[in-house]
Amino acid sequence: MASLTIALSLFSAISGSCAPNKATLPFAVYTDAASFDTAFIPSGYMGTTSAIKMDPACTTDPHSGKDCLKVEYTATTGWGGVVWQSPANDWGSQPGGWNISGATKLVFWARGSKGGEKVSFLVGIIGPDKTYHDTATVKSDEVLTTSWKQYTISLAGKDLSCIKTGFGWTLAGSSSPTTFYLDDIKYE
Repeated sequence: MASLTIALSLFSAISGSCAPNKATLPFAVYTDAASFDTAFIPSGYMGTTSAIKMDPACTTDPHSGKDCLKVEYTATTGWGGVVWQSPANDWGSQPGGWNISGATKLVFWARGSKGGEKVSFLVGIIGPDKTYHDTATVKSDEVLTTSWKQYTISLAGKDLSCIKTGFGWTLAGSSSPTTFYLDDIKYE
C-alpha cells in the first residue's frame, strides 16, 4: 500500500496535478469590490509593477452594481500586467487552482477612459515547465472603446481541469498613461 501511495504522489508531481477545487458555473472572478479577493486573487503583478494601480471599488460609471475595477498603468515605456492567481502569489510551485471544466467561455466587460487602449486579456499563463501549471492557455488582444463592451474568450475544447491563473491583463506603455475599467468577469 505504501508503494502505491508513493507512486501516486510521484505521478501527481510529474503530471503537475494541482489538486484544484471544483467550480460551480457561472463562476465569478470579479463582480464588485467585495469579490476582489475571493477564488482568484489579483496578486500576480508583472513587468513595471511600480506603474500599476488597481482600484477594485471605483464608482465611476460601473457596468453594473455600485462599483467596478479601475486599472491604471502610468509608465510610458515597458509593459505591465496583473494575473488573478490561486493560491495568491504562486507562479507554479504550489498546489491549488480551480477545476472549471464545463465552462465554454470567460466573459467580462471593459471600457477605456479615452478609447483606443490596447490590452491583452489572459487565462492560464503558467506553463508545463512548472510543477503545478495551468492546463489551458488563452490570450485575446483587444482595443477598448469608451463605452462598456462585453468581451468573450472562447474556452471551447480547452482542458480546464486545473486553472491557477484565472484571469489577467497585460499592456505596453504608450505615449501617455493608460486607464481602463473592468467589471463582471466570470466563467460560463
